[in-house]
Amino acid sequence: MSDNVLQTLQRLVQDVIAPDVRELKVRLESFTQQTEARFASAEKQSEAQYRGILAAISESKAQAELTSMAAIASLRERIAVLESQRN
Repeated sequence: MSDNVLQTLQRLVQDVIAPDVRELKVRLESFTQQTEARFASAEKQSEAQYRGILAAISESKAQAELTSMAAIASLRERIAVLESQRN
């Protein structure tokens, strides 16, 4: 009788529980892949945004430097005119 109970339990595990476990493993693997893909996508997007911000900062610094250089050049010209008038 115990052999019959064991065989019944074994069949139950093979027929009912094992397929559910396999399905759960497949679903877990799929979920893991989707999560990794989303993380990689978000990481790439963040990196692109970071590069964009750095480029904007660099451009802003270059523009400010050009503005400063233009102002300095203008002041030099005025100083040169004033010095030439003094002499």
